[in-house]
Amino acid sequence: TENVPGIVGLAAALSIAREEMEKENARLTTLRDRLVEGLLAIPKTRLNGHPTERLPNNVNISFLDIEGEAAVLYLDAEKIFVSTGSACASASLDPSHVILATGMSYEAAHGSLRFTLGRQTSEDDIDRVIAVMPGIVRKLRAMSPVNLDMKYFA
Repeated sequence: TENVPGIVGLAAALSIAREEMEKENARLTTLRDRLVEGLLAIPKTRLNGHPTERLPNNVNISFLDIEGEAAVLYLDAEKIFVSTGSACASASLDPSHVILATGMSYEAAHGSLRFTLGRQTSEDDIDRVIAVMPGIVRKLRAMSPVNLDMKYFA
């Protein structure tokens, strides 16, 4: 037996999403760009991927000299949820194969984080990440034995 209420609900949700897609993509693009700008203010940081030709709800950024998984744990304690790597490989502790394919060193790729924005993401959420992230990066770099040159980001 088909789940008729579920089918009708899905159709309604898709209709609403389609109607609001352009407006929502514009809102998310603004938030994404604000997040990128704020995070790139942290020294030894690089945006992974094209600066504008990208999804409106995704930011993948690398912080040299930190361990991405450690940053995930510190951010989790702050109720900020991110991931290392890509969504299709989120269970792996290895750096993103996509980031490695761009030619970034293994050590530099290990500091990449993926931030995903959604319908519930607000300006306050973005401002909070921008406020919290520098302290976490500073703390992780202070305990890191790695101090790579920026040439590894080229």
